[in-house]
Amino acid sequence: MASSALTCISSVLGYLRTFLENLHPVQEHELGFIRMWLRSIETFLFCARKWGNDDDASLGALIDRINDYIYKMGLATHTICPASQELGLPKNHLEVLPTDSEDVFDIELWQGINNWYLALSDCSLRHSSNPPFKKDGLVEFIDSLLESLDFCFQFEGFIGEEDLEKLIEALKEKLKFLKNFICFVTLQGVEDGQLGPLFIHTEFVTANAARLYFTLNHYSTSNHITDLLQEIIPTESQVHETCVQALITSKFSRHPYGDADELVLRDFLESLQCNIWSMLKSCTFHMISFKFQLQILWEGFRSLRITLKDKPNKFDEKMRDLTGLVLCEAGLLNFSLSLNATDDWFVREMDLVPLDLLERINLIKLTVAEECLETSPFNFPRTNALAFIDFLLKYMTDLTSSEASLAALADHPVQTIQKDLGFLRSFLGKIVEMRNGDEELQAVWDRVVEVAYTVEFLIDSVLVGDILDSCSLSFDSIVEEIESIKSEASKVFDSKRLDVKEKEVTKRPNQTPAQGSKPTNNDVVVGFEDEATSIINRLTRGSRQVQIVPIVGMPGLGKTTLAKKVYNDSSIISYFYTRAWCTVSQVYAMKNLLLEILTCIESKHSEKFFEMSEEDLAAEVKKGLLRNRYLIVFDDVWDMELWNRLEASFPNDGNGSRVIMTSRLRDVVPQDNLHQEPHYLRQLTHDESWDLLKEKLCPGKDLLPSELSELRMQIVEMCQGLPLTIVILAGILANMDPSGWKGEVQSLSSRNVSSTDQCTTALELSYEHLPDNLKPCFLYFGGFPEDHEHTVKRLIWLWVAEGFVQATDLKSAEDVANDHMMDLINRSLVMVSKQRSIGGVKTCRIHDLLHEFCVKNAKEENFLQLVRGYDELYTLNVPHYLHRLCINSTTKDFNESRLAFPTVRSLLFFAQGTRYLPSSVGLSFNFHLFKLLRVLDLSQINLKDTFPREIELLVHLRYLAILGDVYIPSSIANLENLETFMASSLSWSLPDTIWNLKKLRHLVWTGPSLFGGFGLPTKNLDNSPQLCNLETLSPLRLSSWENWDKIFKKFPNIRKLKCKLTAPHQLAKKQSNNILALDFSSRLESLSLCVPPRLGKPSGPYPVEFHFSLTIRKLTLSGFCLPWSKISAVANLPNLEALKLLREAFVGETWDLDAEEFPELRFLKLASLDIVKWTAIECENSFPRLQKLVLEKCCNLEEIPSSMGNVSPLETIEVSDCPNSANSVKEIQEEQISMGNTGFKVITSSRRRS
Repeated sequence: MASSALTCISSVLGYLRTFLENLHPVQEHELGFIRMWLRSIETFLFCARKWGNDDDASLGALIDRINDYIYKMGLATHTICPASQELGLPKNHLEVLPTDSEDVFDIELWQGINNWYLALSDCSLRHSSNPPFKKDGLVEFIDSLLESLDFCFQFEGFIGEEDLEKLIEALKEKLKFLKNFICFVTLQGVEDGQLGPLFIHTEFVTANAARLYFTLNHYSTSNHITDLLQEIIPTESQVHETCVQALITSKFSRHPYGDADELVLRDFLESLQCNIWSMLKSCTFHMISFKFQLQILWEGFRSLRITLKDKPNKFDEKMRDLTGLVLCEAGLLNFSLSLNATDDWFVREMDLVPLDLLERINLIKLTVAEECLETSPFNFPRTNALAFIDFLLKYMTDLTSSEASLAALADHPVQTIQKDLGFLRSFLGKIVEMRNGDEELQAVWDRVVEVAYTVEFLIDSVLVGDILDSCSLSFDSIVEEIESIKSEASKVFDSKRLDVKEKEVTKRPNQTPAQGSKPTNNDVVVGFEDEATSIINRLTRGSRQVQIVPIVGMPGLGKTTLAKKVYNDSSIISYFYTRAWCTVSQVYAMKNLLLEILTCIESKHSEKFFEMSEEDLAAEVKKGLLRNRYLIVFDDVWDMELWNRLEASFPNDGNGSRVIMTSRLRDVVPQDNLHQEPHYLRQLTHDESWDLLKEKLCPGKDLLPSELSELRMQIVEMCQGLPLTIVILAGILANMDPSGWKGEVQSLSSRNVSSTDQCTTALELSYEHLPDNLKPCFLYFGGFPEDHEHTVKRLIWLWVAEGFVQATDLKSAEDVANDHMMDLINRSLVMVSKQRSIGGVKTCRIHDLLHEFCVKNAKEENFLQLVRGYDELYTLNVPHYLHRLCINSTTKDFNESRLAFPTVRSLLFFAQGTRYLPSSVGLSFNFHLFKLLRVLDLSQINLKDTFPREIELLVHLRYLAILGDVYIPSSIANLENLETFMASSLSWSLPDTIWNLKKLRHLVWTGPSLFGGFGLPTKNLDNSPQLCNLETLSPLRLSSWENWDKIFKKFPNIRKLKCKLTAPHQLAKKQSNNILALDFSSRLESLSLCVPPRLGKPSGPYPVEFHFSLTIRKLTLSGFCLPWSKISAVANLPNLEALKLLREAFVGETWDLDAEEFPELRFLKLASLDIVKWTAIECENSFPRLQKLVLEKCCNLEEIPSSMGNVSPLETIEVSDCPNSANSVKEIQEEQISMGNTGFKVITSSRRRS
């Protein structure tokens, strides 16, 4: 009877799987519940068949009830199953699928199953009169339970506590091990009869787990699971001996494998990996040798698993036999460890990893790949080698100031190595240009860089207490290698002709002069109407002097297309007497450019110019353009030297002549020749993108193929407004049958499009033109998810921590990094997303094509590797000396990936599917396997209430970002190299040891701003050290007004400070003014002071007097309730550029401006103030540089100073929820327009509900 029911359940589940493949998302939850419920019934039936009694009437009645229930659910499911007709089900008498889980769940049926489980004792489980399971039946029993366990945490109603979920995951791993072990040894030829004790043991623990699961699923209890986990391990002597004997037998058996059997090998290998990983996690610090051996074994298993997953062609029967032998030996090792790994004597004395086991693993890898895993002999980053060596030399110098470092390295020739590296660095500086195309010099270059990275690795490994590499690295071998390199370098250098003169900007001229390059008008031009109008206006209006109009944009954005559109416009043709078009590019010959111009303006006599010198040609150009209104286009310009050399040939006759330059770079025109900002080309809109694709793919057709119309949104979103992408996609689709377009578009992404030759060439050109110091900064974008919006400050801090930039005598490292960022923006490689109030960039991003280029090149240059999603994470196979690992996956996949890359210096994690909220899944990770980390960003993993103690061992950390309600431990002081610390902590009071982080530069709270912030310890302040390097502290919570002057003096070089004064009642009780001395730092640029709101109506101003630093450029005040008469403390700050007065910063109905206030202010925001009138009767000179005014929720404000109408730099007024100030704003707008400020904007909005 039970057998019949079991067949019925399997049938229904089969129908259900077919249905789920085409299931609408809104129904998936309900049918998922059905599947989970039916699986739990199926698991029960396995148990009933094994441990039930034919004479048990209640069991028979229960089975009958199950049969009836499954038939009913089967019919209901078939009603909506797409395959119902194929299954031959009748169309009549079919019920509708229940829409409520209460209708699906039969409580009486559950009670019957539950009562049967409760009556099943441990004794009856161990002793059954029914025949034991065969291998296939036992595996099916475990699979049924495992699928039930998989489903129980996928539905909201069954999610238990986190600890319970971890127990369930551990239970699944243990059950999988038993199943995979049985499948493996039987595959190896072991008979079922030889595994009797193991089968009985497995039956018992699986049934016990099923019984607990059934209770767990509906009562959310974790009783007895921990005990069961211990029982699963086959430690009983008879069971353990059975397992060991089965593995020994398997070693000597030779059983033919089929292709499907490789899955059995991989599954067992994965189970062995899980066990080794668990042991690694439980290793204590004193088990260094034990942990090291486990780590070697883990890495070997991981490589072997990836090799098996790739299904190589050369993986023949011999390789399968060898793999089986390796797994047998690994299994024996596993059982030995499971019994003895906690025994200290065993840990000390055992040679954990037999050498022949590792040799066999390597043999498999070598046979399959015919080479080592590291396919390139050079496995270190190849990007910006000189900067890295400079960083290393400075690092080695800094080590001399640390007593602990000197002691650890006392027995090693570090100073000798440093001196020799300095010599080799000088040598590389001499051959930096010569090595291009010279194999001998390049080989020396690579050796120097490799030895430099090896030195860094060795030093850092010694400082953390172990050498992690399995090869024979030593400082003595490094000294020998350096001596060899020095000898070879001298020999090669002497043999070369050392001509290191600076090359001409024109580089190598073309052999044949161009015959003119007037732009053809064959390209399809879509969009750009507004852009073309803007350019045409700049060409035909304004000054009569010669002006240059740069068109700037990223590769593939359509700069040349826009220039052609303008060049061929009828109004331009009629306006300019002479036009010429020159294509410049990176490599050009000046003589050829002059010839191009002359063949455009003197086409009838062009042949006579070919024999002229460059000087004569320049004179002819000037002669041909004299007294003519001309338009010259220089397409694809790469530097300003072009104009410097050509300017003399362009006469300035005051007749409105113009020059257009298209470029990826902003700075191709000298500032004194740039009369307006460059024209920055925008991306195409969705409509323009679609029109361009239509014209390219279906030119001249009004009616589009239905196959194309269906793909509209998918295509335009993928192309992201980049014409080059659209053109490439059109080229791909044009060579396909329309019936295949849908499948092709769905499979395409920016990764596919960016790999085309046309796109690769364009992007490679931009990258090759980058200075070496910008290349690592640019490639670093490849470590983030696609479409990621970067906070510029955070990105800059990462660059500094990575060592990409170094401080100079005049600039901090952050300032140098900011210059790099602006350079990348000016080169159109990085796009500005949001700007800061006083200039600068707040957030940025890069186009998907550029992102994919960075991902690809960063991996090829061993610079970093981005791992995206489950598949890439589980097949990650990286160079041995991987430097940077960036992971974009779910937190669950990250935890379960069990990564172990001891040489990684940077680890960044980005949670998939949680763009705005951090993952809520706790972190369980082996950070002690990443001891050399310099950068660790876990800001998208919620650590909940636990600070990972292993992080305290990462003494090389320079950047740490964490998230969670964690208490920061006093051991944070172990991270003596920490420069940037970003955290969201439950305890806002930092430990006393925070004062010992002498290198700390940025301390930033990343949690909710309303209540968050750091509280610095105030005990024994007089004897606490200063944080002299601290530049950013945001926000600082001050709960006591008594110590704030002492606290401020602890960071004399602060540049950005945000304070929350959390005890305003203390200040309110004071009768006299409290002087708030904020002139403690001569470098303070940005200051924010906030007092929390008082309950009820403010009783009066706080008695406070500000003494601001004169260096402040940006100031935010909130909650002080000061009278407007005290605004002078702010108004006369000589360098103030941005001011935000928020919620009750000042109170009073009238603000009367005095004369000549705010001399440098460019941005002003007033928000949530009770001001009514804002007047300036005698202050025509106030706000002389104001560019933007923001008014927000000043509901009573009626008047804005009329003098604002005379502020010529004013560009924008934004007004939100200020209904009474509309007339005043309108008057200012009219005044600005009358002054000729046609670009002046007024933006009004309202967030108030009507």
